[in-house]
Amino acid sequence: MFSLPDTAPWWAVLAVAVLGIVVFGVHSFVRAVWPQSSAHRKELLREWQRQREQERERQRREIDNRE
Repeated sequence: MFSLPDTAPWWAVLAVAVLGIVVFGVHSFVRAVWPQSSAHRKELLREWQRQREQERERQRREIDNRE
């Protein structure tokens, strides 16, 4: 009825299938975890920026204290 060719690069077919499943899974996970409203996204970004600035300031103080 239906036969698959023996000469097909099955490793490539499998790699594409796995890549597609992984990309779909990561996309679904990010959509489930990442806030959907713009206000929540903006607040999350601001919090991340505040944490980065605090870390930079802490590193600057450590460098100043060494000198």
